[in-house]
Amino acid sequence: MERRLFLAIGLSMLVVWLYSINSPKTRPSSLSEVTEPFANVDVTRIANKTKEQKSLTGLSGNQPDTVQKVMEEINVLESNKLSIETSNIGAALNKIWIKEYDATLPLEGITTIAGYDNVNFVSQKNDDYSIQYTFEDNYTIIIKNYMINDENYTIKSEIRFQNKRDMSKLVKVKIKSFIIRMSNLDKKENTLNKSEMRDKSLNEYVVHSESGIYRKAGAFKFGTREKRDVSENVVWSGFRNRYYCLLLKPQYETSGYDIIPVEDNSLEIDIVAKEANVPANGNVQFDSIIYAGPEKVEILEKYGLGFERITRYYKFGLFDGIAKIIASLMRLLYKVIPNWGICIILISIIIYFSMYPLTMRSMLSMKKMQALQPMIVKLKEKHKDNPQKMNKEMMELYKENKVNPLGGCLPMLLQMPVFIGLYQVLWRSVAFKGAKFLWMKDLSQPDRLFIFPVSLPIIGNEFNLLPLIMVAVMFVQQKLSSKNMIVTDPNQASQQKMMAIIMPIFLGFIFYKFASGLTLYFTMFYFFSTFTQWKLSKSVKAD
Repeated sequence: MERRLFLAIGLSMLVVWLYSINSPKTRPSSLSEVTEPFANVDVTRIANKTKEQKSLTGLSGNQPDTVQKVMEEINVLESNKLSIETSNIGAALNKIWIKEYDATLPLEGITTIAGYDNVNFVSQKNDDYSIQYTFEDNYTIIIKNYMINDENYTIKSEIRFQNKRDMSKLVKVKIKSFIIRMSNLDKKENTLNKSEMRDKSLNEYVVHSESGIYRKAGAFKFGTREKRDVSENVVWSGFRNRYYCLLLKPQYETSGYDIIPVEDNSLEIDIVAKEANVPANGNVQFDSIIYAGPEKVEILEKYGLGFERITRYYKFGLFDGIAKIIASLMRLLYKVIPNWGICIILISIIIYFSMYPLTMRSMLSMKKMQALQPMIVKLKEKHKDNPQKMNKEMMELYKENKVNPLGGCLPMLLQMPVFIGLYQVLWRSVAFKGAKFLWMKDLSQPDRLFIFPVSLPIIGNEFNLLPLIMVAVMFVQQKLSSKNMIVTDPNQASQQKMMAIIMPIFLGFIFYKFASGLTLYFTMFYFFSTFTQWKLSKSVKAD
């Protein structure tokens, strides 16, 4: 009855599964998992490396061609939410650790000043939450401050240009939002992390300007076609992956932005400040607010900066709109019942039974179509040499019996956007990370009831119970479905019997390594489908 719907879902899952198994296996990389968290670090660390420094003059226009080696100093600031690493080379913010989730983003050079990215700044740590960097030449003093907020996921970057001359000067400053560095993916196949490779297509950079939002998904390989030079006001720029995002809001007047592919695995996004007049012995300031944390709409909305607009589930508006409605409904349910496992069960009940009339209509329509199959076979034999007459009599047969040939397919097609929207919500929701339910320790990971001492073929070393429960429910559902079907062709009956065995195993195999939150939803879906098939079988007996 619902075989076509299950087949459509199965094919969708097959695409995801094939994508994941063809991705190289890896080990965790330092950009995706912090192997040396810098929590509780409150001292300046000196890196065992040097960098070349070119002396620049900023406001003067004279650039002495001198190069010197500079020892890099790494400073750490830490709040309740974040730990950040800054460098004296370019006064750059190069790493942000989101402490609650033990995660970082593959970004560096955040709010670096273009032209000063290799300059040696002198650091002075004011306290545990702020640090100041200073660069000075004959004409200019540049003061750069980083201040980390102890209560939320924000960092403030302050850049002040001071003019040492007795005459005013016009300056155009370009500030790097960030550099995306995906070199962690450029490793041999046997050293790559499978989950990281699987999720790399979810990497996306975003620029929100006055003309709208520009996005580039699959941001892990870059080419010259991505180069952009746009002259318009910038609202914010950002980057996101499966769970987390960084957004940068300039608090100065802007005149455009540049997207610059640096290498095939790195890309730079710059914000161009509007030309500013620095008065004699005066200064001009370029400040930014940086958010680095989970991509939770309820958190992003609180800042009132439009950060929540970075969230998008699908490029196609209908799917994206449905996904956002589902996400909002889940957040509402969680406020009432603060358990994500129960919320997933409730959302499965709401979605399934809201579409129950369509499902039943589809199944009854298909039932009527099957009842007409013996007559349709006779018509095909009778008019096999006259297709036009055959089609005409078939349409008359449908009309007499009040059967719509598309009645079984159309309701299923109407349900597909909901399934597609829900899939991304369950897959990308950071709220499930670390959320427990029954024996499931983390709804964003397979349920892992226990670990085998050795790795087994196909399934590995994890015993995941939930996919096996889903397979068992599907077997029962398929058995009830076959009983409700009228099959006159022995070959078709044999095929359906085979599908009743293959489909549950096939989907169980695909779901075995999926996030348990996603598997939980589909287990409930098949449970309710079984209930519907059982109800249909009762109605057939009553007839």
